[in-house]
Amino acid sequence: MSELETQLDTIDEQLLTYGPAQRWLIYIGSAAGILLMGWMFYLSDALAELSELEEQNQALVQQIGENSPEAYRSKISQTAAAIAREKSRADALDNEKQALLAEMSARSGLVFNNRTYAQMLQRLLERSVRLGLKIEQMESEDTAKPFFGKIIQYKKLTVTGTGNYPAIADFLTFVEEQNTLVQIDTVQIRSDEEKPRFEAVIFYMGVAL
Repeated sequence: MSELETQLDTIDEQLLTYGPAQRWLIYIGSAAGILLMGWMFYLSDALAELSELEEQNQALVQQIGENSPEAYRSKISQTAAAIAREKSRADALDNEKQALLAEMSARSGLVFNNRTYAQMLQRLLERSVRLGLKIEQMESEDTAKPFFGKIIQYKKLTVTGTGNYPAIADFLTFVEEQNTLVQIDTVQIRSDEEKPRFEAVIFYMGVAL
């Protein structure tokens, strides 16, 4: 006889010790407990299913709201406002560009001439000497390429030399601070020698009148 059968026989013997009314109360209580436990399991599953359905319904409501005609009209209005802001910004930049070109055209110092260019080269050489740089070569090449609007790249100046890093940095800063229109295109520095060697390509520009 198994342990479960032994336990059931023991329960039956205990029940026989009770009167009929007590046994019926025990049977009814046991049945009610079983029904209550089944109902609790069913209610728990029903609540979980209800919660899942509510989440799905909320997601559908949100999706419908995002794709409603009112939402599309709001998106169209926001896009139109962004386009208007960008157009206004572009117009302002164009006005600034035209004003800059007009101002540059009025300054004869920005119109290319050999004397002004030679003076700038002289200033660069003098500055390099003060900084302790050794300028090995300053090669100037004619370009006459359009750069921006009426701005023309008149000269491509390649400067090569040696010196320490702070002096090279100060020299390049001095180039950018010239009262003529210049742009440093590229800078290459080699540090595999006793002193760093640099090569700077500089565009010298002006306004075509």
